[in-house]
Amino acid sequence: TPSNSSAASDVYKRQFQHCALGVNRGPKSWGHAVSADMVHWTQLPHAILPYDKGAIWSGTAVVDHNNSLGKQVGDTKTIVAYFTTTWKEGFFQAMAYSTDRGRTYRLHNKGNAVVPNQGVMKGERDPKVFWDANDKKWKMVLIVGGKQRIIRIFESDNMVDWKKAGDITRKWAAECIELFQLPVDGDRDNMKWVITDASFDYEVGRFTGNGFETEGEKLRGDYGKNFYAAQTFNNGPDGRVVQIGWMNDRRKECPFLVKKMPFNQQMAFPTDLTLRTTPDGIRLYRWPVKEIASLYRKTHAFDNITAEAATRALSNVKPELVDLSIEFVPGDEKLTLTVRGIDITYGDIMKLRTAKGVKEVKCFSYNEKTCPAPTIDGKVKLRILADRASMELYANNGLTVTSSYEFDIPENLDLKFSAGRQVKINTLVVNELESSWERQ
Repeated sequence: TPSNSSAASDVYKRQFQHCALGVNRGPKSWGHAVSADMVHWTQLPHAILPYDKGAIWSGTAVVDHNNSLGKQVGDTKTIVAYFTTTWKEGFFQAMAYSTDRGRTYRLHNKGNAVVPNQGVMKGERDPKVFWDANDKKWKMVLIVGGKQRIIRIFESDNMVDWKKAGDITRKWAAECIELFQLPVDGDRDNMKWVITDASFDYEVGRFTGNGFETEGEKLRGDYGKNFYAAQTFNNGPDGRVVQIGWMNDRRKECPFLVKKMPFNQQMAFPTDLTLRTTPDGIRLYRWPVKEIASLYRKTHAFDNITAEAATRALSNVKPELVDLSIEFVPGDEKLTLTVRGIDITYGDIMKLRTAKGVKEVKCFSYNEKTCPAPTIDGKVKLRILADRASMELYANNGLTVTSSYEFDIPENLDLKFSAGRQVKINTLVVNELESSWERQ
């Protein structure tokens, strides 16, 4: 949740679940980091630590803008955190609050439940809390499980006493349920709600206060293998809805551990979320936050260039970290980009399951991964963020995204392009990036 503090570094606040004792699995805590731009982060002392009833799992922190809890001190708004406590007899939802911009937290009622286990699943978890302007109440959504995968809605006036408002059932629902509002095509008179889960299935529709009315089919938010449990910032400046996902890798032989890194796994790059009307209906788009420009070290831009000419023009450009964008007309032939030693080819066919059946579309493919990208007005757009351990592809302005780890850093970092004669590259922009850590 972003803080309302005037301190520049506190514009965005991340409180994240992790093991404080090491890079391996262990009791979870809430870490704490703040940022002015979502690119450069400062890590602070831990926010909430395990206590006698269990570890601290996922949840939400919100700014108590109207002092519902009654704990505000001076002009500094209270931050209220809701989290899952892993009580051995059944997980429950507890609460803590901070009156000093999240620097320290106090457990409410010694960490006892504000929402007890509902008796459906021992592992009920991941409370998402937000202010419902229509009902003028605080709402909480929580996965309580069962065969029907129940998502329970609670409501409260004082942030302490919660009562059931209704249930949503979605067989596709996993953990980390998320609910947020977005304008359609930028029109704030036409707001829609989006419900998602940890695996980033999502639906667009209307939140009724005690349920969710879907206005379309279940859709997929990321086509990669390592994007999970994404959450959005509450109360984002300028009405922005910014999402950060966890790039998970649960293998025992995770390369972060094998390579003896000082951390284990990473977050995906922050993205602005928008809803846009397409011929297939309203769709969720993701796009890297504009603040990434603060990392641009050098930019190379070309118009109406061939693949061969692009390779020659960039022969001396060998970035380890890169933000590359390309728009091209594929015709009936293939285009291959080599970025960080990985060949990304456009022109293969993949099958997508939709409410109307199986649909075949052209895609980008690389290392047994795909990113669907049908032509739009005969053109395809692709943006690639290549980090030291990851590759994130955004096709057609972020209509489809594939986030995946790519651990092998080649000795040869040449950028290469190859294509058939029909392929026309309209624009190509390569931004060499500096590390976001270099200024810390």
